[in-house]
Order: sequence, then structure tokens, then C-alpha cells
Amino acid sequence: MKETKPISLIYSILLFLIPGIVFYLNINILVPYLAKISGWNPYVIWVMTGTLFLFLPLFLLTFILLKKDGFILDWLTIKERLMLKKITVNDLLWIIIGLIICSIISGLLIGIWKLFSPSFDINDLKEMSPIKVNPLIGKERFVLLLLPVFYFFNYVGEEFMWRGYILPRQVLAIGKYAWPLNMMLHVIFHMAFSLQAMLFFIPFMLFLPYIVYKRKNTYLSIIIHFLLGAPTQLFIALGIFM
Repeated sequence: MKETKPISLIYSILLFLIPGIVFYLNINILVPYLAKISGWNPYVIWVMTGTLFLFLPLFLLTFILLKKDGFILDWLTIKERLMLKKITVNDLLWIIIGLIICSIISGLLIGIWKLFSPSFDINDLKEMSPIKVNPLIGKERFVLLLLPVFYFFNYVGEEFMWRGYILPRQVLAIGKYAWPLNMMLHVIFHMAFSLQAMLFFIPFMLFLPYIVYKRKNTYLSIIIHFLLGAPTQLFIALGIFM
């Protein structure tokens, strides 16, 4: 297989920043505008525009960049280059223990934030995104059929790029400092989210690159990302968290 090469800091930043800008414009401008002129539920619009304009292109960009780097796009090469390995019992233990620790740290951070900002309420985390998510009703629930596609390109697309493609090149460039850098750039990608949301998610964002850095398996970050994001989005869309 062709040798993986280090990545420059500027290139790393651009690969996170440009999709982050697309994310910001989509969620702050495009979705509210389309919701206003169409009367559709903003979440329905987000599922469609997020898939078409952000996560699907991000997924495809991974393979475009691999091809540009000179890799043959067969499954064996893709698995090796993107670190897609069989999940072991130890991997599962890392996931479970890591999620428990991150949840505890997030809870502590929220408690500290509450001390310094008495007006903060846990329900404020519902406003983590500028999109006003109304529970799906009637025909709007058709979007539930599209969620598997949305989830695939969201979580697999992000992790293939951030952890599968970029992280190994960052490791070659700066070694043990690669995973904190990867986390910081991932935070930049989520610039559209509120400060409270970022405070809650930072422990998990640290854990995603760290577990891939330690275990050399991108499947782990895909699983964690899915477990964190998919149920939350689904419950909010169904009105369970409203």
C-alpha cells in the first residue's frame, strides 16, 4: 500500500474549517430561510440539506483525497488506510468506560457552569443548535425513513474524514499532540453550536480522537459518535425531550 504522508497544520485547519463554514451557513441561514418560505419543519429541512450539502460531500471528499494521495480505492486498501478494524472486547470496554468517564466530566462541567451562571438551566442545552426543532407531526414523520441515510453520512462521513483520513497524517506530523489538535479542530467544525453545548460535548470530543489514537480503529469513534448523536436527535424530533 502507498505510504501515508504527514499533513501540514494549514491543510488540517482548512479540512475542518471549510466544512465548518458550510455547516454554519447551512444551519444559521439556509435552513431558517427554507423553513420560512416553505413552512416546513426546520428539522426536516436540516436532514435533507445537511445530508446533501455537508455530510455526503464530506464522505465523498475522503475518497477523493485518498485517490489524490495515490491510494487504490479497493476495500482492503480503504480498510487499512482509514483504520477500519475488527472490534475486540477490549475495544468495547474502552467505549463503555470512556463514555461513563466523559459523562461524569460533562456533568461536573455543567455543575461548575451553573455555579458561575445561576441563570443557566439544563434545558438550555436544547438550544445547542440555532435550528428550532419542533416535534415531527403528521406527514413530517416521513423524514424518519431518511434518518438512516442521514445518520450514515453524518457519523460515518465525519469519522472517515476526521479520524480515519486526517488523524493518522496528523500523528505522522506532530506525534502524541495529534489527538488534542484533532479535537480542537473538531470544535471549530461545530462553531454553529452554542457555548453551553460545546462545554457539554468537549469531553466527548476529546475522547473521539484519543480512542482512535490509542486503539488505531476508526470504527470506535463511529460507534461513539452515533451513540451520542443519533438517539438525541431522534428523541428531540419526536418531542420526547421537549
